[in-house]
Amino acid sequence: MLITTLFIVALLVFALLVMSTEKINHLNRAAVAMCCGVVVWVVYMLNAGNYIRLVHPEEYSFFLSGTRSSTDSVKFFVAENVMVRYVEEACSVILFLIATNTIVEVLHNNGVFDSLVNWLRMRSSRRFLWIVSLLTFAISANVDNLTTVVLMMGIVAQIVRSHSQRIVYGSAILVSAMLGGCFSVIGDMTSLMLWVRGYVTPTNYYAGLFLPAVTSLCVFNLLISSRLQGRVEVVSHYDRYSGDDSYLPWWQKVLLLIVGIGGLWFIPTFHYITKLPPFLGALCVLALMWMIEGLCNLERNGNVLFVQRHYFRNTEFIGISLCIGALTECGALGWVGSQLEDSFHNIYIYGAMTGVVSSLLDNVPVMMTGMNMFPLVSYTEVPSDFVVDGAYWQLLSYSCAMGGSLFFISTLAGQAVLQVENMKFKWMLMHYSWRVLCAWIAGMLVFWLTH
Repeated sequence: MLITTLFIVALLVFALLVMSTEKINHLNRAAVAMCCGVVVWVVYMLNAGNYIRLVHPEEYSFFLSGTRSSTDSVKFFVAENVMVRYVEEACSVILFLIATNTIVEVLHNNGVFDSLVNWLRMRSSRRFLWIVSLLTFAISANVDNLTTVVLMMGIVAQIVRSHSQRIVYGSAILVSAMLGGCFSVIGDMTSLMLWVRGYVTPTNYYAGLFLPAVTSLCVFNLLISSRLQGRVEVVSHYDRYSGDDSYLPWWQKVLLLIVGIGGLWFIPTFHYITKLPPFLGALCVLALMWMIEGLCNLERNGNVLFVQRHYFRNTEFIGISLCIGALTECGALGWVGSQLEDSFHNIYIYGAMTGVVSSLLDNVPVMMTGMNMFPLVSYTEVPSDFVVDGAYWQLLSYSCAMGGSLFFISTLAGQAVLQVENMKFKWMLMHYSWRVLCAWIAGMLVFWLTH
């Protein structure tokens, strides 16, 4: 059993390394994740009987209902009671992200964000930095980081002509998007997983991470603003939105914005009232958005707007979920968690370790690994950081966000900034990474003071 476990761990580490070096090896990271997700479960099945008796003895005994254990019963138990949990969790998150990303696409395709280009055209470079950062932070609290970064980088490209200024603003956009995503339960795939599993509740999660996130944002902006001198080099001539020429008047655009953003913020309340999965609330908001959008575009003769889909990203997440699931079910993550508790028993050390790892590897599997190392415990008289809304879950999300911001290579949002502005690694180390580290430490200090 030990050899099988080590082989599963080795496969996962190898897959993460290949995914993180996609720009070098040119292998599609989604394909690697899906392949690894299938292979690790095949390896798991070679020793499934021992793993089940180790991790799920009572559940398996109830499943047998007095009958004799066999190879087929083990396989059926794994397929119907073990693996399906991770597939269900992954699908819930993906359906939620599909709905929220499509809401943003509907708003964008109807020109709702076009007015931002005119509003943001200003001369003060440092004022522009703060406004772009706060706007990115607010949008990323509602939509996933990659969508937010692509949207804001597109807006900045229409306003700022200087490449040296754009890379500074791109750095601020990435940090703001990562912090906005970790501050809200619907802001990113990592924080959404905590909510879907029931580890956090939206109100307490917001309250626990708001001050650390804002502190990190302010510290980073104060440090990076020293790179900006004088005025914004504004593009002298720019073309207005011409993607599919929206004829919507301003009040219809405001209506779509209110329904879209307001609906996203209503999703936690929907879940609290109905106890239904969050993705159902997101799909409901999307359906309402599409109906209103259809009424607003009656004069366009039924012309359907193109909505982008993130299929490859979704399949990648399913593969990652399966990989981490196999690692959990073989007992490896539980063993690591118990060893950490015996050695350190300090969540801030765990947070620092998680952040360092997520700066080099994709922060989504790192976040899932951190979630599965320590079980959720029921409330007891003895204080614990691993209860619902415990400090560990919030710190884990914050550390993954800041660690993922430390270098551009470990997140899809960071890779998008690198690709758009073609930043040099030397510039990143000299002018960017140490500022992120300072902001991370400042936010961690505020987290410690408030918890």
